[in-house]
Order: sequence, then structure tokens, then C-alpha cells
Amino acid sequence: MTSTIKEKVEQLRETIRYHDRKYYVENNPEITDYEYDQLLKELRHLEKLHHELITPDSPTQRVGGEPLTQFPTVEHKLPMLSIDNTYSDEELKEFDHRIKRMAEIDAHKDIEYVVELKIDGVAIALWYENGLFVRGATRGDGFKGDDVTANLRTIHQIPLKLETSAKKQKIPSILEIRGEIYLPNKEFQRLNEEREETGELQFANPRNAAAGSLKLLDPRITAKRHLCIFTYAIGYLEGMDFKTHMQCLNFIRGFGLPVNPHTRLCKNVEEVIRYCSEWDKRRRELDYMVDGMVVKVNSLALHDQLGATSKSPRWVISYKFQPEQAVTKIEQIVVQVGKTGTLTPVANLTPVLLAGTTVSRATLHNFDEIHRKDIRVGDHVVLQKAGEIIPQVVTVLKEKRKGTETPFTEPSICPECKEKVVRDDTEVYLRCHNPFCQAQVKRRIQYFASRDAMDIEGLGPALVEQLVDKGFLKDYSDIYNLKYGDLVNLERMGEKSSSNLIHAIEESKKRDLDRLICALGIHNVGSHTAEVLAEHYDSLDELAKATQVELEGIYEIGPVVAKSIVDFFQNKHTQVLIEKLKADCVNTKKLATQKTAKNRKFFGKSFVITGTLKKYSRKEAETLIKYLGGRVISSVSKKTDYLVVGEDPGSKLDKAKEFNVHILDEEALEKMTLD
Repeated sequence: MTSTIKEKVEQLRETIRYHDRKYYVENNPEITDYEYDQLLKELRHLEKLHHELITPDSPTQRVGGEPLTQFPTVEHKLPMLSIDNTYSDEELKEFDHRIKRMAEIDAHKDIEYVVELKIDGVAIALWYENGLFVRGATRGDGFKGDDVTANLRTIHQIPLKLETSAKKQKIPSILEIRGEIYLPNKEFQRLNEEREETGELQFANPRNAAAGSLKLLDPRITAKRHLCIFTYAIGYLEGMDFKTHMQCLNFIRGFGLPVNPHTRLCKNVEEVIRYCSEWDKRRRELDYMVDGMVVKVNSLALHDQLGATSKSPRWVISYKFQPEQAVTKIEQIVVQVGKTGTLTPVANLTPVLLAGTTVSRATLHNFDEIHRKDIRVGDHVVLQKAGEIIPQVVTVLKEKRKGTETPFTEPSICPECKEKVVRDDTEVYLRCHNPFCQAQVKRRIQYFASRDAMDIEGLGPALVEQLVDKGFLKDYSDIYNLKYGDLVNLERMGEKSSSNLIHAIEESKKRDLDRLICALGIHNVGSHTAEVLAEHYDSLDELAKATQVELEGIYEIGPVVAKSIVDFFQNKHTQVLIEKLKADCVNTKKLATQKTAKNRKFFGKSFVITGTLKKYSRKEAETLIKYLGGRVISSVSKKTDYLVVGEDPGSKLDKAKEFNVHILDEEALEKMTLD
């Protein structure tokens, strides 16, 4: 092989990357599609003749040849936290006031904010090493996500190799860039038209379509979906520092990654409000879905100082647009039964387009809501989406009534099992207390198998319906008695799907205690409360013996939740289920590999952090304290155990001295973690 061929290959790659950027990022193509295809064809030909020249970042390697079998899990270097929401100008002003209070900034001084469109897509993290795209992962639960690298490589806007024309811009050794994968509206429409023609189910909205496309095991199909990306932050970086978020965006943009062009630097909160209002009116001009604006403090030093709660950074907030409304007609009101026996009325509607999707059903929440709004079958109603997701009836257009509308009668018996229903303790909901009600059984099994619970992949709602209807499942403990022969002949099940499900069921036996507590479906106990309970009890048996008074003594467990837990474990049906789970070797104890909060050095201690730390970022310090069992709170009080002090600590140090709070510098904190 001559050096001339190698040079030709590199030249072709550089040319193709240049035209990728002009077409996919700048939307300003310089050559025709035919000319582009000829360049790619020539490169493929040369690489076929000289296999040793093929590299992972070559434009020919964007679409893999073989489908994947599964998605490995990736742990994020820094958590991908969620963002708190706000819905009004007043709440934006309060956010600004809160930032100033927490950062101890004069109330009359301005804070710079970066305001970005909130793309309605799927959050993603792109990991580069020495400029080469190594992997990409979904947000997942914020701490771990799915490795979807093969599918991300099909998106031409994502460079496989970072290159920059700016002389001063260096390529860091490690760079994680965060962004949002989305599907343009026109592509969404085209995709749904194709699916309608082939008899496939249509996607509910562009976000669902984007999420589904990223989870395809065959990248060749993903490539046909024409996904797009906007990048919005640096997640992790080695070897470089920035002072502002806007500098980070310009740095990302310098590598040819798309940053939304409508991002604006605002000098104060009043400019933020005006810009949010402008896009609330203009959002339908865009060829992609946005459901609000993201408002970020520009100063990265303030990011570190403000830190984050367990769920959200304190330096950013989402301004959500008011939901769009539409008028439609209620054709029928039906009643659904949930996993805890709660009866929920649902309206079947004349299909109507609302906020980008066709809506034909809307929850009516409870029967008091029907009476309060005087909702009748045949009524014309105003519809909107709560949080742009869940359709709900806002009001009835009584002026449109013709006299043929029918009032809805509250049911006295369960529509599924025909047992008598009663009002719950709140006197708001009707509930069926028959533990063998088929509708409840199905919902409980679906919840038991869900991702936040036992995470049994493949055991979805449609399959649960079949298994219950055919008598294979009477409750969730029966999952562990399913056999290959029970599954293989069911609708949409084959040999591979059945084998995979049996394997997933077996794997779920090894889940940690908090997952099992969540999966049991205890009223008022979700995944977070389950984690709190698992911190205090080493086994399900210990939790089952807990009294209401004992439970109420746990931080974050109130009287209502405590009573729900006690009532659940005193139920004889529950006791039988738990014994069946034990007999099938389902883990009911805290795994030895996971340290409990009780055994951690900081268990029961509360910490406040103030000032700028040298060795740790604010996030890293909080994560360390929480890992060792402590709680991080925002303000100093008499109940605070420790104040961790960095440079320029401000008034919190004075308060700590006043309340005799133990004061630690960074070195003392580190020594405590090592002792």
C-alpha cells in the first residue's frame, strides 16, 4: 500500500466530514446528494481494498452491520439530574430571589442567565476520548443509562471525531457532552404515515418516537428514522476550565455539534421573562416540539456554590409553557380499576389534535370531579394536557348542550369483578377491596415487573393480560412459576422471546431489598420511600414487624405512609404472597454488597456547605456526604451537625458559630471520610 492511498482516504474522510457539517449542522449544503454519495462510495471502495485503513471514526462506520442483542448499562461520571419546573413570571422572579438568597448576593444586583429552548426529546450523554466518539448513553435513572452508541453513530450531526478550525481550541483528553435527541415534526409525520400503511401502531408523539428509535436493537432501522440532536452542556471535562455556561456552549459549537440557535444570554430575570414570553407565542414556528424554556445561571462558580438537591440542580429551572387547549366531545365514560383497587373514570372522546398528538381519551380523575364540573356523556369540553403529557378535561361548554346529554351515575359495584365498592378514607376515591379482582391483579403484576420495581424486561401489559386471562397468573408471586411452555405459544411470543423472559424472571430474584419493597405495591410507597425503608431495615421480615410508631420515627415517613405499611403486612393475603416469594427464592434481604446507611460514618448527621471548595466541586462534596449516610441541607440551624467551609463562606459561617455548629474545612472533611 502506498502512502498516496492512505492520504487519499484521509482526504476523503475530511471532505465528507466537512459536508456532513454543512448539511446536517449548518443546514447549508454545498454539493448535491449525488456528489456526496459518490464521495462516500469512493471511500467505501478504498476501505474494502485496504481493510487496515478502516477506523472507528470513518464516515463509513456510522451504521453497524449486525443487530445488537441487548443494551449494556453505563454509569454516568456525574449524575444527569432532572430540572425543577415553574409555570409563571412570578415563579421565575422567585427563582431569581432564591438564587440571590442562597448565594448571598445583593437583592438589587443582576444575575446573568442563559435561556434555551426546552426540546421535547430524550436526554443523552456523548463521551469522547482524545477527540474520538467512544460511547453514548441515555439518561436512564440519572445515575445509570443504556449504552446506545451504535444507534447514536447513525446520527450525522454527532461527529465521530472532534475537529475544529479554531487555532486556540484544544481537544480535551476526556469530554462528555450532553444533549437532547429529537425527531423533527415532518419526520414524525412521515414515520407515522408509513406505520399506518403497514398496519403498525402509530407513535403517540415525536418524543416517544425518538425514544423508541434509540432503543431499537438494529441500528440500520434507527438510521432510517433521521433522528437529530441539540447539545446543551458539558457534563464532564478533563484538562480545561470555563467560567461561564455560555463559554461551554461556544466550545461545543466549535466542534461542529449543534447548539440551538435560539439560545440567548440575558442580563437579568426581566430579560429572561421577556424572552420566555416571546417563545411562548412563537413555538409553533419550529419544526420540532418544545414545551418550555430552560433558564440557567451563567456563572459556573455559582453552579458549584449553589449545588443541587438529590433530584435537581439549584442553578437551573424549567419555565413550562401553558398547555394548549382543544374542544372535543365526550362519547362515553368508562371506569378503570387500578392496582390498589381505586376506580378511575376515563372519558372516551371524539379524536382531536392537541399539542402535536391525536387525543381520544382523557382521565376524569375521580367521581367528585365529574359532579363538580357537571360532566355528562355527549358534552362538548375544553381539553388540555397536564404537563403537556396527560390529557384532561378543563371545563364543560354548557352553552353547547342540546338536552340529550346523559349524567354519569357513580358505580356501586366494581366494573371488573362486580364486588361492592366503598369510599376510601379520604372520601374522594371509590375502591374495590376484592384482592382477587382481575383488573387489580393485572395492574399489580404490571407494577411488580416494572423498571422501578423488579425490572422484568419483556413482561409488559399486553403479555400480563394474556397470562392472567389464561389462568397462568393469579398474583405476582405466580410469575416465578412460569415455564417456557406456558409462554412459547402465546400471541407475539416465540422461542427467543420466551427464553429471554424466563431468564429475566430468574435474574429478578436477585434484586435488592428496596426494589422488592417497591414492587409489592404498598399503598403510598413508591421507589424513593422504598429506598428509605431499606436503609432502616435489613430484611422484609424486619419491615413486616415494624409498628406504626416506629415507622413514623423515620425521617420522611409520615402517619399516612406508616399506616399503609402496617395495614399491608397485617393483611393475610399479603402474608401468603410473601411466603410464596420466599419459597421461590426471591431475595427478601438487603444484599451484603451494598453498604447500609446505618453502617455509614455520617448516618443521621446533617451538613451544610458554604463557600468555594478547592478539591471538590459542590456536587462531588454532596455526593460524598450522602454516600456516607449524611444529609445535605441548604441552611444552618440549631439542628445542623456540621458546616463545611470553603473560600468566601458568607453569613452561614456566622450562623454556625452562633448555634455552636461544628465547623469543618475541606481537609477536616476529607480526614473524617478516611478515619
